[in-house]
Amino acid sequence: MQLSTTGFDAVTRELTRIRKAQAPAIAKAVNDTAKFAKQLAIDEIYAKYGFKSKSYVEQHFSLSINPRTLTANISARYRPSSLTRFSTPKFRVGKRSQRVASGHVVSTIRNQPTWFKGAFTFIGKNGNQVMYSRRQGDTSWRTFKEAKAQGVKALYGPSVGHSFAYMREDLEAPIITHLRKAYGKQAR
Repeated sequence: MQLSTTGFDAVTRELTRIRKAQAPAIAKAVNDTAKFAKQLAIDEIYAKYGFKSKSYVEQHFSLSINPRTLTANISARYRPSSLTRFSTPKFRVGKRSQRVASGHVVSTIRNQPTWFKGAFTFIGKNGNQVMYSRRQGDTSWRTFKEAKAQGVKALYGPSVGHSFAYMREDLEAPIITHLRKAYGKQAR
């Protein structure tokens, strides 16, 4: 018994022709959608988390597009951000009407401030601004070598990568909608 496959070569050629005709449209749609997804993620992270500047969030995102496999990869840095990226100094009025430092107001989630009364900042060894906190009356350490010996660590907030990972599911629906619209425009 022999199976005859007449006509299948023509179907294969037609599918190949359709694929070649649609490949540029799909590639353009993936390219547009990847750029849209990156900007959407940056905007949503900046809106939710209390980063002082959008450029800080933007500089820690990377986008790579592979036109051969029609894939795009968006990644973000997972290194924790110094808490100084989310804080503003707080002052009180001291004797003789002088401004006296009274800690920092930290808002890691936008519009949800927390007052760290004993927080202070300084420039670390690598040139970054670092924040530490000490409770009122705590005189157990005066230098940072003593603090390190006692296990006191610098204060850090969420990283851009963790923020992105937390929001990833919420971003899927708008990205899919944009991909469908972008492909619809290109396929015409």
